[in-house]
Parts: sequence; structure tokens; C-alpha cells
Amino acid sequence: MDCKSKTRTIYIQRLHGKRLMKIAVVFPGQGSQNKAMLDSFEEIDVFKNIISEGSDILGYDIASIIADEDKINNTLYTQPLVLAVSYAIWKTLIHKVTLNVSLGAGHSLGEYTALVANGALTYKEGLLLVKKRAELMSNAMEHIDGAMAAVIGIEGASVDKVCKQETKENNIIEAVNFNCPGQTVIAGHSSAVDAITPVLKSAGAKIVKKLPVSLAAHTSLLKPVADKLSNVLSKLSFNQNNFDIVHNYDLSVSQDGEHLNRVLSNQVCSPVRWTETLEKFKASNISNIIEVGPGSVLSGLVKRFDKSINVYPTKSIEDIKMLSQAL
Repeated sequence: MDCKSKTRTIYIQRLHGKRLMKIAVVFPGQGSQNKAMLDSFEEIDVFKNIISEGSDILGYDIASIIADEDKINNTLYTQPLVLAVSYAIWKTLIHKVTLNVSLGAGHSLGEYTALVANGALTYKEGLLLVKKRAELMSNAMEHIDGAMAAVIGIEGASVDKVCKQETKENNIIEAVNFNCPGQTVIAGHSSAVDAITPVLKSAGAKIVKKLPVSLAAHTSLLKPVADKLSNVLSKLSFNQNNFDIVHNYDLSVSQDGEHLNRVLSNQVCSPVRWTETLEKFKASNISNIIEVGPGSVLSGLVKRFDKSINVYPTKSIEDIKMLSQAL
């Protein structure tokens, strides 16, 4: 084979490899927010336009809220903020990089961002929906002393078993986020989180660390929220989507409005099955996962799940530039 033919063969192989590359996009939830999450994109028009539009929709200046230490971590603001910033990053990403997305998913709140990104919801619908979701969740917990804690070093099935053994009618404790092998989040009454900590450590947990939140997200305590959220969702007409989303609630993919109503309303009081979501990605031969949003928590979870999967955060414009060279 001459040099010219060899070069052509290598080029075809690389091109063929890129065509076969399967990409998934994932969107983070509450907890990924930070006061610097706008800084890297200050000069990017696409990003700034989405943030400006979001401010108009929400009726407050997003940048000012992000700069406020108290408000950025207040659930009422955090949920719409994270969606707005993540979607602005998504629009910046697809403006600069040509992507052929095979699947998507979002962690808790991030599932709503995913549905805006894939076109099932408009940006305005998504923002107003998570704003209402945050209000419903906060109101439901108004008279409940709730808490969440990360459990490290023990498998999720074991955590779930201990929670089911220890939970009581008036002192609820449940496994709510199955994030990756060896990392699970529990939630419920604050007193129940305190009481179960030594039990989990006796069962093999290396760390049980309370998180700085007062919501008992994804527990049965929020069942009333699911019913109210379902009523809100029933008024929406979901659009044809551009790529399938693996849903937290039951690992199904996006279908019609009735299906989306069911999975989104139930999600608020049911566990986030993130490890199984990643398993579904792997079974679908996903080789590259892009985390679209502030922070890189989900990127870390992917690496803990399977180091052979290429994972790319997009928390800065520099990350997006590097991604454009890698894909």
C-alpha cells in the first residue's frame, strides 16, 4: 500500500469511528449550583440571551440571584436557576459543536432540563414548571424537619434494606438516590437520618454525611406533591422530542404526554435510579457522555461507574472548546 492509499484508509477509519460514536447527554440537578457558574460564559452571546430570556420569564434577574448567597441555595430559586444555566450551556454547546445525541437523562431536577433540551418542553414551560415544582416541594416540607445524607462505601441494595428495616410511620427514612456503586443518598425525617447513621456504619458504610438541605427529596413524604404536580403537567402539551430521555422513575424513555405526566409526577416522591440509568446507557453502547450544566458531579459518578466511558463536563467555555476537539 502506497503512502497516499494508507493515509486515505486511516482517514476513512477515523471518519467511520466518529459515525459509530454513540453519545449521551446528562443534566445535573439541585446541588450543582455555584456563584461562579455564569463567569466563564460572560462573553458568549448565545448563553447571555438564554439567561436574559430566563430572567424575563421568572420575573427576577438571574445573575443577581446567583450572586446572593442565601437565594442561590434556596430551593425556590435554585431549581429554576439550575435549569436556566444548564439550558444556556446546552444552547452554547450545540452552537459550537455538532452533536448526534443517542440518549439523554437528567438527575432529579435535571430531567426537566433534559426535556427542554430535547424539545419536549419549551424553555418557558420548563422554567415555570420547575418553579412550581420547587414551590410545591417547599410547601410540603414547611412543617416537617427533613434531611438528606450521603452514604459512602456500601452498596445501594444494602442501604435500601437497612432503611426499610429502620423506617417507621412517623419517622421515615428511605434510600432516594442510587448514584453509583458505593454511593447512595438517604432522606426522610432529620431524626431518622440521625438514628440510622450508626446502623449504616455497623452495616459497612464508611461515611454517612448529612447534606446541607432541609428537603426530604424523592421520599414518600412528598407524595402529596406528586398529585399536585400531575395536575400542573396535565395542562401541558408535550412536543415531539429530538432524542429519548431515560426517566429516573422507571427507566422508560420519553413517549406521549400521559406517560411523561406519570413519570415526572412520580419522580418527586420516588428514588432516582441513576446507576441503572448508566447501565442502560452502557447496554445501548454509549461510549461518550457529556454532562451539560454547572459543576461536574455527574461526570464523577460516570467515572466511578465505568472508567472506560469517555465523560466530558461543560461547566466552562474552555470545557466546550476541548470537547469540540475531542469529538
